[in-house]
This record gives sequence, C-alpha cells and structure tokens, in this order.
Amino acid sequence: MSLYSAMRSGVSGMSAQSSRLAAISDNISNSQTVGYKRATVDFSTLVTAPGSRSTYTASGVQSATHYQVQQDGTIMGTGSATDMAISGNGFFVVGNKAAGTPEYSLTRAGSFLPDDTGFLRNNAGQYLEAWKLNPDGTMPNVSKSRFDDLQSVNIGNLVYGGSKTTTMDFSGNLPAQAAAGDSFTSSPTFYDGLGNPLDLSLTWTKAAAPNQWTLTATGPAGYTVGGAPVTLTFAATGPYAGKPVDGAGLPLDPMPGITVTSPATPAADSFTMSLGNLTQLNGDYVPTVTGDGAKVGQVTSVDIDDGGKLWVMYDNGARQALYQIPIATVTNPDGLVAQDGNTYTLGAETGTLTLGAGKQGSAGTVVGSALEQSNVDIATELVSLIETQRAYSSNATLVRTTDELVEETTRLKR
Repeated sequence: MSLYSAMRSGVSGMSAQSSRLAAISDNISNSQTVGYKRATVDFSTLVTAPGSRSTYTASGVQSATHYQVQQDGTIMGTGSATDMAISGNGFFVVGNKAAGTPEYSLTRAGSFLPDDTGFLRNNAGQYLEAWKLNPDGTMPNVSKSRFDDLQSVNIGNLVYGGSKTTTMDFSGNLPAQAAAGDSFTSSPTFYDGLGNPLDLSLTWTKAAAPNQWTLTATGPAGYTVGGAPVTLTFAATGPYAGKPVDGAGLPLDPMPGITVTSPATPAADSFTMSLGNLTQLNGDYVPTVTGDGAKVGQVTSVDIDDGGKLWVMYDNGARQALYQIPIATVTNPDGLVAQDGNTYTLGAETGTLTLGAGKQGSAGTVVGSALEQSNVDIATELVSLIETQRAYSSNATLVRTTDELVEETTRLKR
C-alpha cells in the first residue's frame, strides 16, 4: 500500500535528518578542537522498482557521513616549540603507547607536549612517532611504506655527549711589516671524542727570505702533528699581492694543511686543519680559526624545521638533529576511518600509505610553533541547523499526514 510506503519514507527522512543534526552538533562542539575536520552528511535516494506502473511505492532516503579531511584549517602561531602543523597534504603519525608495539593512527592535531618522562603526547594521550636519526644526523635505512621503524619521540633528560673535532680551518692576516725572526702564536681549541677541550699551539715565524713565513704546530701530550712545519711565500707585487703563491708566482692551489692525530686508545682519531684565506698585508696579526666539535652540554630548546626534522639546541652552542618526523600521505584521505582523539586509521578505501619528510613528493610543509585550527565555520553550521530543523519537521508532518489518511481508510468499514 502506497500510504505505508509514504510513512516509511517520512521515517527514513527523519532518520537521515537526525544523522545530519548529529554531525552539525559534533561540528559545533569541536569548532575549537585543534586539527578537527568537519563532518558532513550526504543524502542519496532509495529506489524500489514498483510492482505496477499504475502505483508508486515510496522508498525513502539514506544518509552517508564523511569528513572533510582534505580541507585545511587556519594555521595559528603558538608559544610552544613542540607544537606543529602541516600546511598542505599529510598527517602526523601517533601511537597509543610509547613502549612495545603501539597501535598507529594518523592525525592533523599537532599539539604535543612532553609528559613526565619526556615523551611528546597530544591532548588525546597519543604519542608522536618519528624516525630516530643516526648520531651524525643522517637518516637510517627505514621503510617508507610501513610503521615498523618508527619510535616515540622523547626529548627528556637529553645530554649532549660532546662531539669530536673533525675539521678546522685557519684564516687571517700575517703582518707584512714584521722583521725576520718575529713570531706570532695562537692556541685554537679542539675537542676529543669525549668532548674534552684541548689546545693546539700554532706559531707563525717570519723567515729570512722576503715575504716568507713558516708555520709550526704542537699538539697536546700524546698527540702527533703531521704536515708541519709549513712554509709559505706571499707575493709582494702584482695582481696576487698579499696572497700565498707558488714558485711561478701564481696563487697556491691547493693550500697545504696539517693533520692532528690522537693517541690510539684503542683507535686513533685525526682531523685536518686547512689553511684557508691567508694574507700578508701591512697590519696586525689577525687569526681566525673555525671548526666543529663541542663540549658536553644540556638541552636548552627544541626546534622543528619545515621538513619535519626535530633539532635540539644545547647550552654549549651546539645543535643536533635527533628525529625525522614523517608526514604520512595516502591515496584517498576521504577513505580514512575516524577514531577517538581526532585520529584516523587506514581503511579499505584509503589506498597506498607513504611516509616521508615534509616538502617531499605530495607531502605538505611542517610549520613549527603553530597549530592547525578546526575547519568548521560556525555560520555555515547554524544555517545548516535551520535547514535540518525545517526538513525534519516536514518529514514529521508527512508521517502525521499519512497516519491521518490511514486512519481515514480504516473508518471506511464503519
């Protein structure tokens, strides 16, 4: 009977509008939730083939919910160095526990703070996952299609164990007005493998020959210095005046260097100090020595660059890359399955998962000290609320009207 199908159609309409109302309710309540993606409810017709061309059977409507995952929210700066947002495509990877084998999920909510043990967690208690970098800051061999090589990010109780010097460079000016036999000494500092500061003694002596200097070098006790002494001749006239030259009067290339080697305990470390931009001009002795290496230090701050690499800054002036935060991209973001805590898990229609650094491939840019706001527009939700209320009322009126018609039909036998 068409009357009953009309009533069922009205009921399906009320059910569909109820789903839409629930989605609007969630959107409004999460309008201030970091990284929240607006839920929308779409309707589609249910059509049943009628048994006769002379009658029409109402089938109703069905609803389907999806999230506007690909619509970015506004990125707002914050005062927290461990907050982060993604400008463009991609998700952060989070786990439900720091040890063992966690259950992984994806999120756009980048509000992470260290807990009492130093692990970075968001407001939902999910741990930020990343690849641990090698001590020299390079990326290890990891899988970029699975979560297997990820580990929870921990920035607590970090002590910089110091780093040895691997290269040094000496530049500066030698005074052209110096007399033969005059000497000038510098004691630049380098660091051994334990971060201990050590001094290297460098002495420049004006030779008897015009415009010629000799460099001697002495290392700490137990250290040997190779390549010294070094004798350089500087041009006094011509286009290369004041520069070190070879026997033909041309710029010296390559410049010599000295090698400093530690005692074998058990294996020897060594580094080379190159002679860089050297001049002999009328003026003061102005040495400039640059090199790497650092003493032991404590963490003072954390920084996240636009590629997702997490750096720590130490009170000794050093900086070190500890983690590479991967940006997860999937073929079909709308195929992700929404879960608690503003997270998503992979679904049957998600497609291929790819992990990589920010700004690589289709992955977006990581913005440090910032958060992505909800993509909910309150004005749009309120207008939708009015539409939903009217549509629900119309479907309820349809049910009441059909009920009156059915009642009228049952009175025909009286």
